[in-house]
Amino acid sequence: MRPTPGKIHFLTLGVASLAMLTACGGGSDSPAPAPAPAPAPAPVATHLTGSAAVGAPMTQGTLRVIDSTGSVVAHDIAIDADGGYDAGVLTGTGPWRIEACGYTGANYGCIYSVAQAAGTANVTPLTTAMITLASGHTPDTLMADGASAPSAATLAAAQAQLQTGLAGTLDDAGVPANFDFTTGALAAGTRSGYDRILDAVNVTTGSDDGAFVQVTPRLGDGNLYLTTGSTTGTITAAAGAADLPLGSLETLFTKMTAAMASAPSCSDAGIGIATVIASDARMQGLSGGAAVSAGLCQFFGHGDGGSGAMWGARFLSPALGKCDLTGSAPLCAVSFALESTDGSVENVGDGMGVVYRDHRWQFYGELLPISINANAAVQRNVRIDDATAPVQYSRALQFDIARTDGIACARIAMRDDAQTTIAIYKVFSPSSERMSLWTHDGFSNNASTDPAVGSLRSGDDSWIQLPQGTEGDEVIRRFYRAGRTVDVSLYSDAGCSTPATVDGRTVLPVNVAGMPPVDSAMVALPWGTLTADTLAGLEAFTLDGGHAGSFSSAWTFSDGITGFEQVTFCTAGSCGDGEDARLGDSRIRPGARVATTPLRAPAVHVLAGDYKELVLGGRDATGMNIESEFVSCTSQPAGQMCGQFANPGQAPAGNSGPASAKRRSH
Repeated sequence: MRPTPGKIHFLTLGVASLAMLTACGGGSDSPAPAPAPAPAPAPVATHLTGSAAVGAPMTQGTLRVIDSTGSVVAHDIAIDADGGYDAGVLTGTGPWRIEACGYTGANYGCIYSVAQAAGTANVTPLTTAMITLASGHTPDTLMADGASAPSAATLAAAQAQLQTGLAGTLDDAGVPANFDFTTGALAAGTRSGYDRILDAVNVTTGSDDGAFVQVTPRLGDGNLYLTTGSTTGTITAAAGAADLPLGSLETLFTKMTAAMASAPSCSDAGIGIATVIASDARMQGLSGGAAVSAGLCQFFGHGDGGSGAMWGARFLSPALGKCDLTGSAPLCAVSFALESTDGSVENVGDGMGVVYRDHRWQFYGELLPISINANAAVQRNVRIDDATAPVQYSRALQFDIARTDGIACARIAMRDDAQTTIAIYKVFSPSSERMSLWTHDGFSNNASTDPAVGSLRSGDDSWIQLPQGTEGDEVIRRFYRAGRTVDVSLYSDAGCSTPATVDGRTVLPVNVAGMPPVDSAMVALPWGTLTADTLAGLEAFTLDGGHAGSFSSAWTFSDGITGFEQVTFCTAGSCGDGEDARLGDSRIRPGARVATTPLRAPAVHVLAGDYKELVLGGRDATGMNIESEFVSCTSQPAGQMCGQFANPGQAPAGNSGPASAKRRSH
């Protein structure tokens, strides 16, 4: 009888083992072999290292680490140009909370992570999302006094929830389904592996009844809305997304930087800017590669508004936006930001894109046939000389639509089930630069959604006031669940009935940068606090008519750092750009806490009791405008907000939008 295969295997092993025993002893004169050396113990990690990345490496990034007791064990750790960091030997007690702050394109913000031990701890939007889902709080609270890190178990559950929702994205990037977002390999800027996941999706956090995470795909379609233990929606990757060579985007922007080193290099036939511009590029009314190339060289030669040559500035590693893979050549939105030789960072164009053609990426310029920029905005108004006056908060959506011949009406609709119209814009006058909001009453920023009922107010009404309370919250919640893309339908008549065709399209998709929080979360935003000396200085400030001056200010932030980039000083009247009441403004770097703002001479005396306004403004990491307004008016009665009317019947200051809300596009 043939033995079973299992027994044959067993018996064979037994004989072999016996032979080995016989060879090693039982009368053999051969010397026993020397014992094998014990394996060296694995090195014990002592440093905290990793990468801080958002799809592109952070620019001018710094890192801060807090241990479980709240003690700062590392701060102001420079993040390398490739996103890597070394926070040094890890001290204190774990787990350790990590904050990395820096520029993504021209937007400044912070991302977060938790390290359970020394070794690798990446800091990315996905580790930020893990903290949000694990704790049920917005991620910035991780670094607050008295806060603690979520447990390892809750972080693992949050990661598993994200891995499930992003299963298709992970697969397209060639990353295992159980990839660890904190300790996994990350090479920022390579746009492969983990870094490609960060390119493929836009991850943001917010607060509603509790904290949530929203994920929108850049290389596909859909929308994910996640709260602790609950996921709504799906996302799918576009056909061909996995084959898109995103890594060579860095090559394009490196060549653009080299071309902008000097005037001769910009126009050089071999390395000049024309060598990387698409033949069908368009920008600011210019059409064709040659015209756009010449326009960019001219812009760099004169600077923003004639401020001076910008040669030697560096194009920042681009943050990827939405990609359209349905046409003959892939088109992708990208950030378009510069780091000047003095270290300042600024946006030099919204709605810009690149095209992959002839086996290389080329700069395409404006993706839409007409300029349309959309973003969210929030404001806080505080009367500093009267603690009894109510603090005012407001939320808005801003749509900056360039006035274009042949277009008399633009209807903006959400991509919810009802395709809800949220605003209509019309042409105020043929000389207006942009279309204006069709308002409900011709006075406020309340939008009318009926093209036959309403009125225009001015040539510069770009923002829509969202209602206070639950009504405004519902508008915002629909964006959270339906995604942040709106459809802008174009019409040739003011009645919004006859579609207008531009570049073969009557409807243009536009992504909204940022989204305001629900009403209950407004108070907790990082508004900043003026120092006591600044408060006293603003109350007492005077300036003689016809004489220039300046105002020095200082402030603090409860959460450590916020991306404010502009300080504005205004008197009574409209505080819009170029208005008489706007006496001066100055650019600041995110993280700055002091500024001296030059002021031009007012037409009349500014007295101590008059209306005076200091504005701190900027954008967060998502592109949402944040504006904190501090006003003084000691001559007015206590218990109410300062009146903003210079003369009876004059419109209140700021009605055309936040002072910092104008989005530049050169």
